[in-house]
Amino acid sequence: MQKIIQSILVLCVLLSSVTAAYSQDDRYKPVIEESFYVVKPENSEKFLEVNREKLYPFWNEMQNRGIIVGEYKLYSQRLHTLDPHWTYKTIVVFKNYEAVDRWLELRDNIYDQLFPGEGGYKAPRKEIDAITESHWDEFIREIPLRR
Repeated sequence: MQKIIQSILVLCVLLSSVTAAYSQDDRYKPVIEESFYVVKPENSEKFLEVNREKLYPFWNEMQNRGIIVGEYKLYSQRLHTLDPHWTYKTIVVFKNYEAVDRWLELRDNIYDQLFPGEGGYKAPRKEIDAITESHWDEFIREIPLRR
């Protein structure tokens, strides 16, 4: 009985170290957030204005602080094919999971520094929400094809 208990304990220790090693490795990998928006044609200019004038400078500052890798990017579909139908997509690549936490911690203060008196990061989000019919986010990860 004692050998069984010892074996179980050794197995638990091994499994916890493998899990810890995996999570250690995983936290250094980029976190990609794709945000999709469905916007009526009459609201397209306002959507682009908020992105150009408010969100792009905000995300540029996040890039300068090392929270995101690369630029904040905005896309539209050239051809709408199958559902889900979307009008615009933004992509942000966070440095890692710790950077996502740091972004959540800093976003209102940084937005207030860039745009004093506008109510923090929630202000442009409210503008976008008001003209967006539908919105969803997807967090994706790259799967390396080379071994």
